[in-house]
Amino acid sequence: MRNLVKSEFRKAFSTKLLWILTLSALGFVLLSVVLGVYLTPGPPGAEDVNALLVPAAVTNIFSSAGSASIFVIILGIIAMSGEYRNQTITSTFLATPRRQSVIFAKVITYTIIAFVIAVIMWIAVVVVASILLTTVEHAPVEWNAVFEILGGTILGLVLYAILGVAIGALITNQVAAVVITLVWIFVVEALLTVFVDWLGKWLPGGALNSILQATNTSGFGGTEALNVPAAALLLIAYTLVFASAAVFSTNRKDIT
Repeated sequence: MRNLVKSEFRKAFSTKLLWILTLSALGFVLLSVVLGVYLTPGPPGAEDVNALLVPAAVTNIFSSAGSASIFVIILGIIAMSGEYRNQTITSTFLATPRRQSVIFAKVITYTIIAFVIAVIMWIAVVVVASILLTTVEHAPVEWNAVFEILGGTILGLVLYAILGVAIGALITNQVAAVVITLVWIFVVEALLTVFVDWLGKWLPGGALNSILQATNTSGFGGTEALNVPAAALLLIAYTLVFASAAVFSTNRKDIT
């Protein structure tokens, strides 16, 4: 397994994709921080009120670190589906006949990479948000919550990376896997949250938002969001289901 993981790290760092996605994630996260500081709207009917006077709104700015999850899940998808796209999967499985070992090696590799990315995103958000917040009136920063968000960011990005690997194993066509995932995140899940609003907190994105403390007591049909431990268990359950399905389907798949 150690050699497999080393091989996966070599693959990950042999192309520019990892750096491109990481820098794109950083840019997206920092843009979210800027928008959160300067364009957070006030409550309905009082849009001119400074929303940042509410502590939860300030905390939500720091939860922007978790928005890198989109890029991490894509990274995981490409890591697995790229084997099929580049037609290296046959030689990979010939070298490692136990196919689940290949998936486990990718999971370990991208868990470590996602951990590092999560820490980088959180540090960047804390530094930039702390600087920008000095330019506006705001509620005191609840640093306990900010450090809790660090844990949520790490857990969320790691699980999304594993989900990406699993999706890439289940949907081996790389373009289809990426498109279907993005459509789910930005269209299907968003629409379900709006039109079947009570369902939102039970979906992967809703669970991630709860882990990041980006969702408080609204947005889910008037019901409270899941607490952090429950949301973490839910997202872990989703990850285990997809990972198990990926191992099962890969072991039974005709590769040639």
